[in-house]
Amino acid sequence: MAGGGTSEPPADCAQVADIEVRGERVRFGVVERADTAFDPAADHNRAYVLIGVRSFSLGGSVPGRPESGRAPSRWVEFGTDFVAEVLAVGSAVTTLAPGDRVVPVLTWPPVRPDAVSALENPDRASRQVQRVHHAGLLRLPPDAGDAEAACLPTAGATAYAMVRRAAVARGDSVLVTAAGSTTSLAAVQAARLAGGEVYAVSHDGAAAPLLTKLGVTRSFSAAEPGDWAELTALAKSLRGFDVILDPAWRSHFRLAAKLLGFSGRYVAGHDPAAEDAAADWAPAAASLVAKNASFAGQRRGGREDLAAAVDDLVSGRLQMPVHTPFRGTDVGPFVLGGLDPHTTGGVTYAF
Repeated sequence: MAGGGTSEPPADCAQVADIEVRGERVRFGVVERADTAFDPAADHNRAYVLIGVRSFSLGGSVPGRPESGRAPSRWVEFGTDFVAEVLAVGSAVTTLAPGDRVVPVLTWPPVRPDAVSALENPDRASRQVQRVHHAGLLRLPPDAGDAEAACLPTAGATAYAMVRRAAVARGDSVLVTAAGSTTSLAAVQAARLAGGEVYAVSHDGAAAPLLTKLGVTRSFSAAEPGDWAELTALAKSLRGFDVILDPAWRSHFRLAAKLLGFSGRYVAGHDPAAEDAAADWAPAAASLVAKNASFAGQRRGGREDLAAAVDDLVSGRLQMPVHTPFRGTDVGPFVLGGLDPHTTGGVTYAF
């Protein structure tokens, strides 16, 4: 669980980490709780499933990040992405059975799974045993590894949705930004599978060897002014990129929009920080309009996007590089690794 710096942890909390997230103190701890009660025959459980989380990653949620809002005054679960085992199913559930492994389907905007269910809070991947509506789960094939699949719900679905919305076609020149993140690594591969020639720009160039292995034609470092000059020259030689996939959409928007070609397609991911939006939106929008370019937002994908990513993972067409899972009291290193912009690939915690 996690809570803001002034909040009181639960009485039985073993506090194991005290971390600064964007200038705000956030504390993390391990709390033992009684297992969630679940009667499969109860009418209120008829469409629900009891799951036991095996491994999870931060995904798009940790207290103190812009996407999650300020750290709460009470202690809460965190994380959006997980791999879990089905422990029990309600009487009306026919698509899942005890023993199946599942990942969450994180649609955006959030929708009720049926006419009577309440909206569920998806930001509780760190809760080991939980009750979830069956419509919010996707069954995994036996060959999918826990660590890799635990990074897919947000990264894989978002990346595949971005490529779909950009209508990447064979021969398109594609630029992927923030190329060390799990979403960008998946986007690189999804764009190549669609036939695009992919280029990438990463935070500091550390991801370059991996990007080359994944088939990127050339990668650039945002920290190197010379690389930006070479990237600009490349864009001019291509008469602008056909597609730009920008999962982070924070530090590159104004510059990247200038690299887009006429009638190009720009797809952005998470919301920008307020200061970036104010400084970048007006000049970037002018560039997009002048080029007859299209702009689309894609915070998360849908079930079909996630299913396609899972299929490609199992078949070997998609690789999800992950670090050795953290366990036990290694909550601090796990969270710090997941927040570090220099980290290449996924970071998971295994129960």
